[in-house]
Amino acid sequence: MINLQSIILFLTIYFIIPRLTFLPTWVQQLSPFLGPILVPKAIDFINTLRATSNSRRVPIRPVPPKVQHALNLLFISGVVSLVATLPQFAPENIFRLTESRLQTPPDVLFNRLRLIRPLTSDDEILRSRFQSVENRLAYLAFGPDTVINCIWCTTNTGAADISYFLTYTLPKVLAPHLLNMVVLGLVTSGYIVGPEGSRFRIHAIIAGLALVVSETWYLAAYDITANKRAPRLQDIDFLHWKLRVYRYLSFAALHGLLGLLLWATSTNRWFATPPSLALRLEAAARAAEDSVHKIRALGLMTNSVNRDAALRGVKEEYWQTEGQVMADVIQEDEVVGEINRVLGIMDLKQLEGQAGSAADAILKGIDNLGVPNVSA
Repeated sequence: MINLQSIILFLTIYFIIPRLTFLPTWVQQLSPFLGPILVPKAIDFINTLRATSNSRRVPIRPVPPKVQHALNLLFISGVVSLVATLPQFAPENIFRLTESRLQTPPDVLFNRLRLIRPLTSDDEILRSRFQSVENRLAYLAFGPDTVINCIWCTTNTGAADISYFLTYTLPKVLAPHLLNMVVLGLVTSGYIVGPEGSRFRIHAIIAGLALVVSETWYLAAYDITANKRAPRLQDIDFLHWKLRVYRYLSFAALHGLLGLLLWATSTNRWFATPPSLALRLEAAARAAEDSVHKIRALGLMTNSVNRDAALRGVKEEYWQTEGQVMADVIQEDEVVGEINRVLGIMDLKQLEGQAGSAADAILKGIDNLGVPNVSA
């Protein structure tokens, strides 16, 4: 049966996804074959989860205050991560700035840079380091700070330089991941956020560790010599700047997804679980205890009023005044007419039957008070 969902699914799989050039080639090739199978199953799975959640009949509630603090922290960290992807906050790439190829001689490269801005002491260090092709390749893979400040990396040549550059770069790569893990730990802490956050603690930590391992593995397995075969600027793979964008985008996506899960589960919109029997019994016992305290306080206040002559006189005067006022109100023509109209609408026989049933239930309860409870 053709419906709107089938039409949208068809257009997305066969027309939109093949034209998204930023997607990997294997995704574009497999989407026409696996899309019609996997996407409907995913939609049915989500609908099943929603139906299961709704069948529990757990009422939707506002976001708890502790969860709201976690959502605010995730929002701030997500915004900071997105802002960090902007080119203004990335280290300067002199190859892009001067539109030079990797094979451009260092003197020509920095003469072009001098025409754009004054040279600094770091530029002079880079000029001397760029005499080696390995240092230029390390600049593309590990960034300018590593090539400038890693002293022992430039004392050797050959393949050993790669391990030195990687060793120097890893702490700077792991630092933002460590900060990300701290944020994930705070927003999933049972002490700070409560049970709404702690239920996702393991999943969040695993996701954070997956980002650390994936970036470290990719950086360690990357072949920096591949850029030697790049004849044009557009063919150069600026790994350091690319990984930096992907890193902070993954942070923002992870924080956004975790915030969505916290909001949906804490408000009982998704994966809603009713309170356990122990919690419900505890809440009922607490409510009954509060009611008993209120009844006792009311009894003490009534007893004090009845024992005090002045207060008792005020109470009697109030009821006398109340009776006189109500008698005057009932005698008014408009009130009498309204009472007669309501009595004409009411079913007196049904009201009499309900009153009789209520009276019989009360009398039955009173009679059962004197009957001993005999169990078989």
